[in-house]
Amino acid sequence: MTTLGANYLTLADRMKRTENGKMAAEIIEMMTETNEVLQDAVALQCNDGTSHITTIRTGLPTAVFRNLYGYVPTSKSTTEQVKDVTGMLETFSVVDVDLVDKSESPKKFRLSESSAFIEAMNQKLSETIFYGSIKENAAAFDGLCVRYSKKSADPKKIGSNIIDAGGTGSDNTSIWFVTWGDLHTALLYPQNSQAGVQHKDDGILTETSSTGGKRKVYQDHYKMDVGLSLRDWRSTCRIANISISALGSEAAPDLENLLNQAYYKTKRFAKTGKTCIYCNSTVLMYFEAQLKAKTNVNFTIKEYLNENILHYKNIPIRECEQITCSEEKVA
Repeated sequence: MTTLGANYLTLADRMKRTENGKMAAEIIEMMTETNEVLQDAVALQCNDGTSHITTIRTGLPTAVFRNLYGYVPTSKSTTEQVKDVTGMLETFSVVDVDLVDKSESPKKFRLSESSAFIEAMNQKLSETIFYGSIKENAAAFDGLCVRYSKKSADPKKIGSNIIDAGGTGSDNTSIWFVTWGDLHTALLYPQNSQAGVQHKDDGILTETSSTGGKRKVYQDHYKMDVGLSLRDWRSTCRIANISISALGSEAAPDLENLLNQAYYKTKRFAKTGKTCIYCNSTVLMYFEAQLKAKTNVNFTIKEYLNENILHYKNIPIRECEQITCSEEKVA
């Protein structure tokens, strides 16, 4: 189970290779500064236009011992095709012409004004990776929670990679083991398009109010075509039903034990990928409090992407505020 990204092109890497210009480079930097998932996620080009078809093996052929002159029964593996779609995430930044032209550095000023719009895209992308649902928004894509939504005792089903932390109310949250890689979990971008945020300077436009008034504005258009592929669900795991109210009480779940369960569920299947652990700051706060009460060699502070952060068995623990504290119980 590796954690180094040297052999994988993240979405940020692909953006740097396809975007041109100083402003584009600054956009990439702004997005990765506040989006840990974007720093980690591997990006793949779709193999079917704006969608991606993946063949998943769901069963193995039979192997038997044979006596002399005996026969071996014929068998075959079973597979299933999954089609993942991409969605278009867009926003427009509009700034008064006079405000821009009177600034010391007009281009820099426009980018700073656009920062709130870029951050909004950033947060929406992270939120959709975890909670996206085509059923609720046909223009989006299914996130991880939709895929890991129902527990199962059958090891052949995706629900077997959901660990129940015992929460029963609606103040639950999750910890995620996500393994990024071509054969694991990856973000998608359509064929004949560029990965990541596409920026277009629309120049000066005339904006008209509802009462007919007019003004001149600079407009910037930001667009991102993105989806999510889950090729091997066994290398990703959801620790669900972590009750926030229970974390601060004597009934708090043993977070280390939960991590250990997830580690051994994914370890065998994650060897060719890059695994990261995701949780929100509330969980991380209680998590560190539990660690202070005992000495444990499984946890270390190590450098990851030029930052010293907590690791569990050499897997970086990443803080993601889009993982909410208001999840319903996963049954």
